[in-house]
Amino acid sequence: MAKARVAQPSRFRGLVMGLWLAAAVSTLVFRLVQLQLIGSGEFRERADGNRLRITLEPAPRGLILDRHGEILAANRQAYSVVLYPIKLTRAQTQAVIDRLGRLLALSPLQILARWKEARNLPVRILQDVDPKTIAIIAENQRLLPGVSIEPLTVRYYPRGRFAAHLLGYTGEITNAELQTMQDDGYRQGDIIGKSGLEKTFDSILRGQPGRLQVEVDARGRPIQTLAEIPPVPGKNITTTIDAELQAVAEQGLEGKVGAIVALDPQNGQVLTLASKPDFNPNVFAGRLTPQDWKALNSRLHPLLDRAISATYPPGSTFKVVTTVAAMQSGIVKEDTPFDSTGIFTLGGHIFHDWKKGGFGRVTFHDALVNSIDTVYYQLGVELGADRMAHYAHLMGLGQRTGILLDGESPGVIPDNAWAERHLHRDLYPGESAIMAIGQGYVLATPLQLAVMVSTVANGGRVVRPKLLLPPAPQEAKDPGIVNHWSAATWHMLRTAMRDVIDRGTGTTVHIPGIQIAGKTGTAQWRGKKTNAMMVVFSPISHPRIAISCAIEHGGEGALGCGPILNRMLRQFYGLPLSPNATQSAKATLALEKPATGVVASVNPYIPARPGAAD
Repeated sequence: MAKARVAQPSRFRGLVMGLWLAAAVSTLVFRLVQLQLIGSGEFRERADGNRLRITLEPAPRGLILDRHGEILAANRQAYSVVLYPIKLTRAQTQAVIDRLGRLLALSPLQILARWKEARNLPVRILQDVDPKTIAIIAENQRLLPGVSIEPLTVRYYPRGRFAAHLLGYTGEITNAELQTMQDDGYRQGDIIGKSGLEKTFDSILRGQPGRLQVEVDARGRPIQTLAEIPPVPGKNITTTIDAELQAVAEQGLEGKVGAIVALDPQNGQVLTLASKPDFNPNVFAGRLTPQDWKALNSRLHPLLDRAISATYPPGSTFKVVTTVAAMQSGIVKEDTPFDSTGIFTLGGHIFHDWKKGGFGRVTFHDALVNSIDTVYYQLGVELGADRMAHYAHLMGLGQRTGILLDGESPGVIPDNAWAERHLHRDLYPGESAIMAIGQGYVLATPLQLAVMVSTVANGGRVVRPKLLLPPAPQEAKDPGIVNHWSAATWHMLRTAMRDVIDRGTGTTVHIPGIQIAGKTGTAQWRGKKTNAMMVVFSPISHPRIAISCAIEHGGEGALGCGPILNRMLRQFYGLPLSPNATQSAKATLALEKPATGVVASVNPYIPARPGAAD
């Protein structure tokens, strides 16, 4: 009986041990199945990640050249700090990110966010790093598994600030950009064009990245190259820009705020697109310093391309439009007489001319040559805003030109429909009067003014500004507007605008032996200060260049813009640049002055408004 009682517990212990052994074997079998079948891909990937290194080699961007082949944007060799998430275990990840953040003075949260976005692809933490950073990473390599220094080709602008707004700059693609561009082959970490030509023609310039697969040892040292697909460099683009003409324009604008645009009026090719203040696009190749950010975000807005985005009252340059409208409407002829007394009265209110006492008995031809405001006030009231707006639109104003650059403004050409939308009324006669001299609500970009004067230069055809020499991909045709104006209108425009330069308000641009036509402008803007405005084209017989100039708070158009345009035309014709252009400009007589009384708030026809010349 005693033996039987001992045997029962023994059998129980055996049963328990059997169950335990069965459970252990089952667990082991399940784990083996999990490792061999379910998790095999993950572990194989991790093993390959420790043995293989796959590097995406960015393609060198294509060069950007001027019309004569001068390099405006190139590439240079640099180095970047790259993190390979696949080489890190979960336990290592946070420690490496924290250590890397301390060494590079970066936020670990910022690095972690980039690591998560990469989804096991290599993450470029910093690009274009200096030798000191390279040395720091090398010294701490043992503590930074998965981190390496790799060669990188970065964008380089050999002339620094030169044509910065036109060329633009490059930078790493953002998440928001990737959402819209990934279907076009873009990936995390790609360097793309952010503005200017770099952005517009990015698909041409970027090329195709290469792929390099290398086997490494346990210390990450390369053993052999297993596969290599070389990158395909981007294609070069040849712009329409004349680098030396651009340089003269930029030199003239140095220290000023404004823009200059030069076009070939026959085909719309952009010869110059200058805007000041500007920036150095090379700073975007690496990490921007606090000083860089402060400079780029100063109150003068150096990132703003004033040639295509800033809008200004065109001032008396708009009298070209009013002249066409008046002659095509049959209101005046070239020899129609006017009495210039220095004042124009409307509804009991007086508008003053820029010259006290006026010019006496003059013809309409003389009114344009001497920019007589009172004559144009009268024409503005007779024409009305709608007719002036009609002809302004036919000359490219009040609408985007279609240039292939982001940020172009349409400007403002007011008519009664516009006034109804924005002011909930029709325009007053006084507003039509000041519209005739390019003030009030009228706003235009320097590019639009270049298109306007090109329309006069080429015989009435509105051109679309073009940025690349033929064959030019992605460049649209001209809008198809052709103005068939009367022979009398053409004669008036060409002879009077010639006389503006030869003996009128624009003599600062005059060059002996060179045919030049133009129109000055002095526009009141943001208080009592005036903007200098001017448009010219040359030669008159078969124009090959049309230029517009706008300088904020530059004073009279002839003084602010004239000397710069004189030098640009000398450069265009291969003549010596006059070193005394500014001095001779100050001595020039008959300079147009800003009209007074134009923006007086006491005039009920001219309501005050923010941003207007008041």
